Amino acid sequence: MKISGFTFIRNGILMNYPFIESIKSALPVCDEFVVVVCESEDETRQRLEELNDSKIKLINSDWNITGKKGTILSEKTNLAIEHISGDYGLYIQCDEGLHEKDHEKIIKILEKNMDRTEIKGFVFDYVHFFGGYFSYAKKTENKFFYGREVRIIRNDGTAVSWGDAMGFKDLNGKKINIENKNAVLLNAVMYHYGRAMNPINMYKKDKEMEKLYNAGFLNRLKNWVSNYDPRVDKYIYSNFNWLERIDKSELSFHPEPFRELAASQNWELDDFKNFMEEKKGVKQFFRMLVYRIVKDTVNESSNAVKKSKEFFQKLFVKNYGQKNR
Repeated sequence: MKISGFTFIRNGILMNYPFIESIKSALPVCDEFVVVVCESEDETRQRLEELNDSKIKLINSDWNITGKKGTILSEKTNLAIEHISGDYGLYIQCDEGLHEKDHEKIIKILEKNMDRTEIKGFVFDYVHFFGGYFSYAKKTENKFFYGREVRIIRNDGTAVSWGDAMGFKDLNGKKINIENKNAVLLNAVMYHYGRAMNPINMYKKDKEMEKLYNAGFLNRLKNWVSNYDPRVDKYIYSNFNWLERIDKSELSFHPEPFRELAASQNWELDDFKNFMEEKKGVKQFFRMLVYRIVKDTVNESSNAVKKSKEFFQKLFVKNYGQKNR
């Protein structure tokens, strides 16, 4: 059995992604590791080359955003899949980590399912850190944080990344998940560090990510008022009762490559409460109202366009088919 790791990265240093730690956490279970290195404005590629690991294969790529709503993320993920050669592909995004305690378990489950070709994916449970390395979202926070996701695929050419690269579908467009009975649970954990940042770096990352999702006038307007989303108050100004806490001495909670980062944390979770001025009063009420209107307009207009396209496609196929019988 051969396992291929794969991922993509751009501006890993500028955006404070722990991409080196992510790759190191997965390397022990991989026979090869493909990294699509998108054109960057920092020394991301040099850092990867410094790893000097024979398992790692670097693929250069551009960063031309032609689609919308983050589809470039799945495009680059699929480019990485094209270059893997293993029986399985282990996808680890560059802000995720795999704990060494789960390595043996993962390998055994993959071996057990080698001949079950109907199983296309393998599902991890998730721990989502927020505000640092010693606080993470409770399982009850599933409204804002996904609890499980496919991160290993069968590399038989039938699994593709889609949308903003959160999950996978088969060639017929069927999602690969437990519900569709084409994926199984690993009972292993993926550690997500995308929001284990200090307030300044998290704000910078959020602003950069917004560029991937805000095409068109309505989405730009929605972005302008996005700070008035009620979820912002929940995450920045709350008492953080929605978070589990870890003692700072418990570094072994983290995958080994992430422990040095965790030990170097020099900010507190409460720093987020004071990072931005709390919004109150009539002005806040007005902008919340604008946000609500814009959000609904974007969602409804998007749905209307989608439904219209589907209607005319069906109409065309029906009429065209009848004329050619």
